[in-house]
Amino acid sequence: MDRKDDGSREVVVGTQYPLGQLARALQTAQEHPDAEARARAQDKVRAWTEVFSGMLQGTLAIGSRVPVAEVPSWATLEVAKGGFATGRLLAEGELQPHEQALLSRLQRDDTGSARAVLNAWYLGEEGLAELRQMLQTGGYRIQVPEEGALLVVAWLLDHDQAERARSLLDQLAPFFPRLRFYPVPATTPQADTAFVHVREVEATRAALKQVRARPALQRQWESARVWTPLYDRLVALWAGALREAPLGFQLDADFKQRAHTLLSDIDGALTKHTLCAWPRKPQLSFGRLLTVLKDVVHARMTILPGQARRVRGILDAISQARGLPGSERLDALRTKQRELLERPSVVDFARESLRRLDGLPGDAGLDSLEALMAPVKGFALPASIERKLRLSLNAPVETLVEQRLIRSSETLARVVPQLSAQVRALGISQPSLRALYAALYTAFRRRRSLLLLNLESQVKLEELPWVAAIDAYRKRGLTQESASRQTLEQLLRLTLGAFPEVLLPNKLLQEVRALLKSADLQVPVVDELAADIFMGTFTEKFLEAAQQAQELLAGTLYARYYDLPSEPREMNASKHARYGARTAEAFAALCTARAKEGGDSARWSPAANGRIIEQAQILTTHNLATLVEALDLRPVLEPQLEALALRCFTRVCELLEARPPGYHSRLRNLKNAAYAWRHMLFFLSLRPEATHPAFLQEVEARLSQRGGDLAQRLAPAMLGLRHVVGGGQLKDAPPGARCFLGWTLNRHWALGTAP
Repeated sequence: MDRKDDGSREVVVGTQYPLGQLARALQTAQEHPDAEARARAQDKVRAWTEVFSGMLQGTLAIGSRVPVAEVPSWATLEVAKGGFATGRLLAEGELQPHEQALLSRLQRDDTGSARAVLNAWYLGEEGLAELRQMLQTGGYRIQVPEEGALLVVAWLLDHDQAERARSLLDQLAPFFPRLRFYPVPATTPQADTAFVHVREVEATRAALKQVRARPALQRQWESARVWTPLYDRLVALWAGALREAPLGFQLDADFKQRAHTLLSDIDGALTKHTLCAWPRKPQLSFGRLLTVLKDVVHARMTILPGQARRVRGILDAISQARGLPGSERLDALRTKQRELLERPSVVDFARESLRRLDGLPGDAGLDSLEALMAPVKGFALPASIERKLRLSLNAPVETLVEQRLIRSSETLARVVPQLSAQVRALGISQPSLRALYAALYTAFRRRRSLLLLNLESQVKLEELPWVAAIDAYRKRGLTQESASRQTLEQLLRLTLGAFPEVLLPNKLLQEVRALLKSADLQVPVVDELAADIFMGTFTEKFLEAAQQAQELLAGTLYARYYDLPSEPREMNASKHARYGARTAEAFAALCTARAKEGGDSARWSPAANGRIIEQAQILTTHNLATLVEALDLRPVLEPQLEALALRCFTRVCELLEARPPGYHSRLRNLKNAAYAWRHMLFFLSLRPEATHPAFLQEVEARLSQRGGDLAQRLAPAMLGLRHVVGGGQLKDAPPGARCFLGWTLNRHWALGTAP
């Protein structure tokens, strides 16, 4: 992102990021050893080329909620990493198999206007009958929200809402030639349960197809299956020939025939099997025996005394080490090795799992794993294959978190829409419409967020014309409100309990907002802002969240450490009113002033923006205080507050100890460590003050047990924490105490000296 030089301080989206992504994709597409990885990279090359071209030609307005000219906000866009729209729409593109099948059924081959033909057919008598049947049975799938539009039309027509249906069609008709507004036919209804899965069966199939044997394991298998038998044949050939023979003699015709056959087999293996290096090393026993054999064959089967002594020496060493072919020792060894070879490889396990998944719907989860987990040739599935299958298991979300199938709050955010869709649809009494609404909600949540400037908001579900047409049929009631609140409490307990050290991700906050709305709760929920596009302003929600957080945390450890405003509702917006604000503009000024207290330069940069955003996160607790208070989660969290705080401290230590090679990676770790530190103080502040000294002793003891210079680097933060736990305020702490913040314009003190 760049600032204009005209004094307007307006942020514009530059082309550096798309160019960098394009360059990386090109390199991967050309150099990656895996063909499928190159193919995926080639698609990224296409996407980033379209982004860059659209930005140069002015056809893409990156930063706007409507970035593609003449395309409405409700259209589902293809969005590349970072929120960059490519200009393509996900409901257009090449004809899908179900579309081709329908065209064939209709005996239409004019594929140039296929979408218009199919959209029109579904509005005819036969097509509407098919849509009604889908609604009745639930036999359809909606991949992108547009695919549910004509189902809504059919439902409206069946419920005497012809005028509303016509109004909806007027908005859709201009896009009939481009977009598919009809669903994907399915033989089974969409699942309607409280169970969720991390990924659908089709994604698990793709993951199983990606399974490759590790190179070291492939070398072991080649060695055991190809080269060991050849080695034994070579040793047996020499042992049989030299057992009773003198030092120099003429080898017989049987030896000659066996020698030629063996040499041919070895030459073929050297050409075909190239993973193992040892058969190609002439200094090893195999290579030495092979060299003598080639010399003897070349000399017309005459072996010299020196050659015979050399071979016998090698055979004696082999006999002592493991026994010669035909001996009990070697037979026992080879039997054991064959037993190991009978175990399927990880690729074999993956192929068998794929076979077992045949016929199962790809767009759903798995209700049972019993048949899929059955042994293969008597051997249990390896953990890596088992985990891939478990990721598709339908189970309570708590179970998935407990079993570590959900390992991050980001993954949890991707799963939650499966629950939210059912809860949000509870307000609809008509079963077919309730199922349709849930399917539309789930599809909408798959949309990737756009990069937005000027505090613009992402498109909301209700802005889709076909959703707006049925939203009036979704009534709030005690059942929906109760279920929404219960789901929300469950979600936050899981998130804070399993991932206490990280910010609530924006994708998860989308679901939190939706559930809050359904529960009829008014809570200001604020997103994490991107430092590189921050405009220097905040919405009113930030001020409201800060005021609520300050009221909850007044006088606590958190308030003393971060010097929270003591009277947030009373202070005015003057430049000296550093303790509070009554408007969003004054709140932004307060955050800016607090960010400058460290003495850093006031010049514009992402790092300077990050410091301001971090102050907003401190003042609002980034949703922790507001959500804990609104949902009365404090009693529920009470038994585990100390454990959560300790986990946050442990994460701080792990992040600072990591020291990745890239400096930007270290800065990212530092920022995340500061988030974890702040969460630690929040959880600790919910506990009685009398418990804080014992907690401090515990973390100091744990810190002393960690190696390296971590204790020295964290000393300024620990000095400040010690002073605040003693009842003081950080601003009055002894010299050397520092507030642990993640953003800085200079080298951060927690990084230590430069290597």
